[in-house]
Amino acid sequence: VTLSTKRAVDSSKALFVLEKNKQMNISIQGIKGAFHEEAARLYFSNDIKVVEKLMFEDVIYSVEHKEAHAGVMAIENSISGTIHSNFELIKQSNLFIVGEVYLRIVQNLAVNEGVGINDLKQVESHYMAINQCRSFFRNHPNIKLVDTEDTALSMKNVAKSNSTSVGAIGSKLAAAYYGLKIINPSIETNKKNFTRFFVLKTTSSTSKYNNKSSMLVVLKNQKGALANVLNCINNNAIDLSKIESLPIIGEPWHYQFYLEVLYKSELDYEKMKMELKIHVENISELGCYIENNITESKQAQF
Repeated sequence: VTLSTKRAVDSSKALFVLEKNKQMNISIQGIKGAFHEEAARLYFSNDIKVVEKLMFEDVIYSVEHKEAHAGVMAIENSISGTIHSNFELIKQSNLFIVGEVYLRIVQNLAVNEGVGINDLKQVESHYMAINQCRSFFRNHPNIKLVDTEDTALSMKNVAKSNSTSVGAIGSKLAAAYYGLKIINPSIETNKKNFTRFFVLKTTSSTSKYNNKSSMLVVLKNQKGALANVLNCINNNAIDLSKIESLPIIGEPWHYQFYLEVLYKSELDYEKMKMELKIHVENISELGCYIENNITESKQAQF
């Protein structure tokens, strides 16, 4: 059985078995058309209803309180790095990571019908989206770039204003939602810009195809503590795919380590966890799930 087939089995049996006859509510940060929605549709398919939330904290709350069946939360970007605060939100919540999805971020310049690039005096979007497209706009120095709070909201506002001189940068999905025309697709400078999103639920995944785990560990204050942890992982035939130090909120200069490990045997993984407990002050398992990766990333079809 291929890994792709395993993912299909997991999605159809583990995630949707209780909701197969219902449209799933998926909580995202942002409004309709945000890249979070693209990621949600890529992971769950198009048969979902998006629950729009302004803040990441609101995404957590909506899933915990059954307003949504699951939440989708950005966790890192291949250019700007890790969103550390979201790890803390997940740790403090009652949610589990049950999946991950990579989305290539494609930025598009969209305008109202009949508007051309030479008509534009201003283009609006989230500052990160603008930063990703500055090379394109160097060829259009007369266009003023204006930071806003959200890519999809920028498109919505441009459409609502019916402006003939203002455009917006954002997703293909947002342009379609708000009736804008894309006059310059894929204007991002870096064509290998990916964002990874976690899928969060109130119950952990029990899929037999799980092969990846996310966890936070607090080391003991002793010499060689980190080396002991690394040796423990290696000795159990576990692959350490990510390690990063994170501050412990409220404890200045005291750090925890975020680990991602890949395993072939659940028995090896459980054995590793038991041995890790000897070498650390605390271990928090954030969730086990099926590995995804950039090479399998694609754009959702709408």
